[in-house]
Amino acid sequence: MRVSALVSAAALLAGSAHALIPIQVKGSRFIRPALNSSDEGEVFQMVGVDYQPGGASAYDGSAESDVLTHEDACLRDAYVLQQLGVNTVRIYSVNPWLNHDACMSIFNAAGIYVVLDVNSPLGGESIARYDPSSSYNKGYLNRVFGLVDAFQGYPNLLGFFSGNEVVNDAESAKVSPVYMRAVTRDLKQYIKLHSNRTIPVGYSAADDIQLREAMWEYVQCGDDDSRADFYGLNSYQWCSGRDDWTSSGYQKLLDTFANTTIPIFLSEYGCNAVTPRTFDEVYDGVYGKLADVFSGGLVYEYSLEANNYGLVDIKSDGSVRLLDDFANLQTAYNKVKLDKQSESSVVNVTHPACNDALAKNIKAIDSSFNPSFELPDCPADDILKGGVGNNNKGKVVDLSNTQSQFDIYNIEGKAIANTSITVNPDNQINTPSGSDINNVDTSDKTDTIVESSAPATSSATSEAASTSSSSGGVYVAGVPASGAFGAVAGLVAMLL
Repeated sequence: MRVSALVSAAALLAGSAHALIPIQVKGSRFIRPALNSSDEGEVFQMVGVDYQPGGASAYDGSAESDVLTHEDACLRDAYVLQQLGVNTVRIYSVNPWLNHDACMSIFNAAGIYVVLDVNSPLGGESIARYDPSSSYNKGYLNRVFGLVDAFQGYPNLLGFFSGNEVVNDAESAKVSPVYMRAVTRDLKQYIKLHSNRTIPVGYSAADDIQLREAMWEYVQCGDDDSRADFYGLNSYQWCSGRDDWTSSGYQKLLDTFANTTIPIFLSEYGCNAVTPRTFDEVYDGVYGKLADVFSGGLVYEYSLEANNYGLVDIKSDGSVRLLDDFANLQTAYNKVKLDKQSESSVVNVTHPACNDALAKNIKAIDSSFNPSFELPDCPADDILKGGVGNNNKGKVVDLSNTQSQFDIYNIEGKAIANTSITVNPDNQINTPSGSDINNVDTSDKTDTIVESSAPATSSATSEAASTSSSSGGVYVAGVPASGAFGAVAGLVAMLL
């Protein structure tokens, strides 16, 4: 492990009450560094959920709140996610100018990492897939860089998505790829100039069989700042209760990405063609054979919205009712047996060169794809180098509470008695516990709120986060501060 990375981690964790150590990338795997200087790091597999209560339509850039500003709601959801066994959540849209210390600290204390999209569904806050040059401007990058400033101080920030399904058809494949590499480059350069640690930057792709491979080949090549550090794939191919390893196309996934030189994972999955979902793809697929290449995945999605993918129903009074999908996913996660792999078992890789030969290969995969490596210049060199002046610098803070005031009801509608989160010290991530949340102690209180707070129309996707509707061309319906700092500093001292 590099000394510089350890120094950065030590600086980041100083003063943190209970802090995870930032995830790093080595070859085609994510690495979770060890806390103790005598131990090496280990391979990190995402066991995750996509998290955007209210959906994309609920995001309002002019509001004084977003999904990471309501402390009580975050305590409520962190408890539910802990019981589920989740170690990572993906969040699609947040406001870079708001304070997120309480919520990010809650997830950090619960042992949960966050992957954050830098775009939003609002105009001027994403790359327009069919006219990218018009949206790639200083105003857009001001928001993107502002997010780096706001979130770099949280050790449980796993990484940023520079885009989500921006390239999703033949027309966008002709004009948008070069802008995705440009945004990735700008993000990585800004992080290098203004952050005290390396933060991985990746891309989340639509599951079109040709485009997903072409885009992966395009973003993983080269050794410069425009190469993606990881690749997410939104895939709804395996519909539980209907498909298996063969019929789902998971073998094709494994074969296609077998030689990846960057970490790859499912950034969305969980087809709902058959309900309730039984999630057999979790243990038979994602953490089965697919784990030989993939680094886990994120189930779509936490809250029930109009598209009917939810694990829980958030009611108008702020209470939460667990749904059958939650119970089934908890059962599926409890069946997962993750093999521990040491950092030393991961080989270093040589990334493919970004050259004419690769461009020709990409065109052979999908003739509509424009694999140009001549990137547009950054349109905001002044703020790239000088910073955007966002004084909202996030940091981990002590928790003022560990239990939400909102009620949480099991699938039978009975209120769970103790909903305090478990504070995980010493770089301990959350894991499936083998428990059944429906068997925990309940009170006499029952759920009497029947209406959901889900908006009439809601999706986690838009121009910034596009609806994931194609699966291979087939539409699918539906640590204490002294401990962490001392350990990292000790390891640095040994290596100096």
